[in-house]
Amino acid sequence: MIKTVSQTAGCDGCPMQRFKENFISPQLPNPARDLNRLVIAEAPGEEESRVGQPLVGDAGREFNSLLEKARIPRDGLTIINCINCRPRKNAFPTDSKARKYISKEAAQIAVDHCLKHHVDPIIRKRHWDRVDLLGVKSVRLVAKIKQGRMSELRGRSIDIKRAGLPSVKGMPIYHPSYLMRWGKSKKRVTVNDLKADA
Repeated sequence: MIKTVSQTAGCDGCPMQRFKENFISPQLPNPARDLNRLVIAEAPGEEESRVGQPLVGDAGREFNSLLEKARIPRDGLTIINCINCRPRKNAFPTDSKARKYISKEAAQIAVDHCLKHHVDPIIRKRHWDRVDLLGVKSVRLVAKIKQGRMSELRGRSIDIKRAGLPSVKGMPIYHPSYLMRWGKSKKRVTVNDLKADA
């Protein structure tokens, strides 16, 4: 059953709760095929919100194609977003375009809230063999890397700190939406990044 953010305990106090969007739960792996590999995307879109699963819209289909080329079974992955409800007009809360629906201050509170209550617990849940960070927002928010373009960051293993726990290895990956719109020539390197050791 799909819950709205107003029905999800971890969303209490989040400024995004007032929009009454659906909460997108993480995709958990098939236990028999679990790769101990976490994928963190940016935000759900319309189809993700309707279905209640991450990465199932156009970007998800593009991601599935990349996984197939890299010979990585999707059902072996754990998948989550940096924010777990669909932002208005698909404008990530901290983007300037989002000022039409949320203040800069409330946007930062919302993103921090989602990271604290939904993303960080998944990152801390186990010692992941690898964390794929899809898109620059995932790199900035999860790995806390504030500088550098995605073209400079992609394919380089980075440490993701976990307070009180050993860090885990992360790999910045071009977001499938970017590849669909502007980065068709970068699909091959993205497949290689998915296959590379973190």
